[in-house]
Order: sequence, then C-alpha cells, then structure tokens
Amino acid sequence: MWFLGRAERQRSGQLARELWAACRTLLSVIRDGPSVNAGKDEPTPIYAELSAVRDAGREYTTVHIALSTLSSQAFNRGVYTPDALRHRFDRVRRVARRVAMIDESGGTLSRYILSYIQSIFVLRSSVACDTDDVSELSVFALLDNAANCLNYGDIEQAVRYVNQLRGEPRRVASEWLNEARILLETRQAAELILAFASANGLGSLD
Repeated sequence: MWFLGRAERQRSGQLARELWAACRTLLSVIRDGPSVNAGKDEPTPIYAELSAVRDAGREYTTVHIALSTLSSQAFNRGVYTPDALRHRFDRVRRVARRVAMIDESGGTLSRYILSYIQSIFVLRSSVACDTDDVSELSVFALLDNAANCLNYGDIEQAVRYVNQLRGEPRRVASEWLNEARILLETRQAAELILAFASANGLGSLD
C-alpha cells in the first residue's frame, strides 16, 4: 500500500540523516580533536565516533565495506589530527636533515658527522624546487616541500613528498608516514560514507 512505501522512505531518510550526523561528528573530531586533547602529541581516540557511524549505517553494505578498509589502529587507538601530524613532522624533518647523506647501506661515523654538518649549512627554502618530477628533488627539498604542504593543510601532497625519501631519512620518517596514511584512510572512508548518506537522504525526500 502507498502509505507503507511512504513510511519506508521516511524511515530510510531518518537512518540516512543519523548516518550523516555521525559522519560529520567523526570528521570534526578527526580534523580538530576533542578539546581535552588539544595541544597533546598523541592520537585522538575515535572509537566512539566510528561506532556511531557503524551503528547508524548498520543496514548499509557500503558503510560496512568502507569501515572494513580502516586500520585496526584507527579503531583501537585513534588517529593523529592534521595539527598533531604537522607538529610531529617538525621533529622528523629536523632529524632527517641530519642524516640526509646516509643511504640504505648505512654509513660510517665520519659520514654521519659530515651529514650533520651539511644539514647546518643547507638553508631551508620556502619554495624548494620548480620541477614536476619529485624524484629529482633532494632530501632537503622533499622535506621542505612536505613541511610547506602541511602548513597549508595538504596532507596528501606532503605524503607524496615524504614517500620519495630513501635511506636513513626514509627510516626516520617511516612512522610519521604510517600515521599520516592512517589519518588519510580514515578521513577518506568518512567522506565516502558522508556522501553516501547525503545521497540516500535526498533520495528519500518526496
């Protein structure tokens, strides 16, 4: 009967609105972190927000698939906010500059000393290099470009630069790179579910 179809559409619309609201909350916490955690260099727990998204989207296969792509660390421990990642990268860049000359095979003590001295005399640049091929950039240029991207909130591009590091600088940056990827994957999943919820909410309107 027609009123049963209308009731089902209204119910579907309500579920979509609940899912949309849960996703908006998750994205807000991922972006800013809870106020009680402000300024702390530690992951922001998001288990409650992810659980709210999962519960609101319990009837949608798309939601289950999107959440299944997330790292267990995102559920169990949380993610670093963009601000926290930027602060952590300041330390990563400082250390990676000091070992810029050390490749995958390692180096002698004298080479470590030379690398450290080099880092003192290589100036930081606001624009590292005007080339489209990031593989041609030096360690210093990659680090400076990544830092510039983070200052503008472009984590994706910062990850592309950091991913080009090799040798000891890559090892130094590996943990940061993993945390950035966890954040990006979580944010991408939340944005996908948000778009899905928006589409379903609109589709339920008369």
